Amino acid sequence: MADCRTVDELLASKNLTDEELELHRELIGECRKNEARIAENCSIAKENIEKMADILDRVSEKMLVLNLALQEIIGEAESISLRMLPTDRFFHE
Repeated sequence: MADCRTVDELLASKNLTDEELELHRELIGECRKNEARIAENCSIAKENIEKMADILDRVSEKMLVLNLALQEIIGEAESISLRMLPTDRFFHE
Protein backbone atom coordinates (compact mmCIF):
# COMPACT_ATOMS: atom_id res chain seq x y z
CA MET A 1 0.00 0.00 0.00
CA ALA A 2 3.00 2.26 -0.31
CA ASP A 3 1.57 3.67 -3.53
CA CYS A 4 -1.66 4.88 -1.81
CA ARG A 5 -2.01 8.61 -2.02
CA THR A 6 -4.54 11.12 -0.81
CA VAL A 7 -7.12 12.70 -3.08
CA ASP A 8 -5.20 15.97 -3.00
CA GLU A 9 -1.93 14.23 -3.87
CA LEU A 10 -3.59 12.52 -6.83
CA LEU A 11 -5.15 15.77 -8.03
CA ALA A 12 -1.82 17.55 -7.78
CA SER A 13 -0.11 14.82 -9.79
CA LYS A 14 -2.70 15.02 -12.59
CA ASN A 15 -2.28 18.78 -13.26
CA LEU A 16 -5.99 19.17 -13.99
CA THR A 17 -7.27 22.40 -15.47
CA ASP A 18 -9.80 24.55 -13.66
CA GLU A 19 -12.44 23.30 -16.08
CA GLU A 20 -11.61 19.66 -15.32
CA LEU A 21 -11.64 20.34 -11.59
CA GLU A 22 -15.05 21.99 -11.88
CA LEU A 23 -16.35 19.15 -14.05
CA HIS A 24 -15.32 16.59 -11.40
CA ARG A 25 -16.04 18.78 -8.35
CA GLU A 26 -18.81 16.53 -6.95
CA LEU A 27 -16.78 13.36 -7.47
CA ILE A 28 -13.74 14.95 -5.85
CA GLY A 29 -15.90 16.03 -2.89
CA GLU A 30 -17.24 12.49 -2.47
CA CYS A 31 -13.72 11.11 -2.65
CA ARG A 32 -12.56 13.49 0.08
CA LYS A 33 -15.51 12.47 2.29
CA ASN A 34 -14.72 8.80 1.68
CA GLU A 35 -11.06 9.45 2.43
CA ALA A 36 -12.05 10.99 5.78
CA ARG A 37 -14.35 8.03 6.56
CA ILE A 38 -11.61 5.57 5.70
CA ALA A 39 -9.17 7.36 8.00
CA GLU A 40 -11.75 7.36 10.81
CA ASN A 41 -12.60 3.69 10.28
CA CYS A 42 -8.90 2.77 10.22
CA SER A 43 -8.44 4.56 13.52
CA ILE A 44 -11.45 2.80 15.04
CA ALA A 45 -10.27 -0.57 13.71
CA LYS A 46 -6.81 0.00 15.19
CA GLU A 47 -8.33 0.85 18.58
CA ASN A 48 -10.54 -2.24 18.42
CA ILE A 49 -7.60 -4.46 17.53
CA GLU A 50 -5.64 -3.06 20.49
CA LYS A 51 -8.63 -3.64 22.81
CA MET A 52 -9.01 -7.17 21.48
CA ALA A 53 -5.31 -7.87 22.03
CA ASP A 54 -5.62 -6.64 25.64
CA ILE A 55 -8.68 -8.83 26.19
CA LEU A 56 -6.92 -11.85 24.69
CA ASP A 57 -3.93 -11.21 26.98
CA ARG A 58 -6.24 -11.17 30.01
CA VAL A 59 -8.02 -14.32 28.83
CA SER A 60 -4.66 -16.02 28.33
CA GLU A 61 -3.55 -15.08 31.85
CA LYS A 62 -6.81 -16.38 33.30
CA MET A 63 -6.45 -19.61 31.32
CA LEU A 64 -3.00 -20.13 32.84
CA VAL A 65 -4.38 -19.58 36.35
CA LEU A 66 -7.27 -21.92 35.59
CA ASN A 67 -4.87 -24.55 34.25
CA LEU A 68 -2.80 -24.42 37.45
CA ALA A 69 -5.94 -24.70 39.59
CA LEU A 70 -7.20 -27.64 37.54
CA GLN A 71 -3.85 -29.40 37.80
CA GLU A 72 -3.99 -28.99 41.57
CA ILE A 73 -7.56 -30.32 41.67
CA ILE A 74 -6.60 -33.30 39.52
CA GLY A 75 -3.66 -34.04 41.80
CA GLU A 76 -5.88 -33.86 44.87
CA ALA A 77 -8.53 -36.07 43.21
CA GLU A 78 -5.89 -38.67 42.31
CA SER A 79 -4.55 -38.60 45.88
CA ILE A 80 -8.03 -39.03 47.35
CA SER A 81 -8.79 -41.79 44.86
CA LEU A 82 -5.64 -43.68 45.88
CA ARG A 83 -6.38 -43.27 49.58
CA MET A 84 -9.89 -44.62 49.08
CA LEU A 85 -8.72 -47.82 47.38
CA PRO A 86 -8.87 -50.88 49.58
CA THR A 87 -5.44 -52.06 50.72
CA ASP A 88 -5.92 -55.43 49.02
CA ARG A 89 -5.71 -53.64 45.67
CA PHE A 90 -2.09 -52.61 46.30
CA PHE A 91 0.83 -54.81 45.32
CA HIS A 92 2.71 -56.20 48.33
CA GLU A 93 5.95 -58.18 48.20
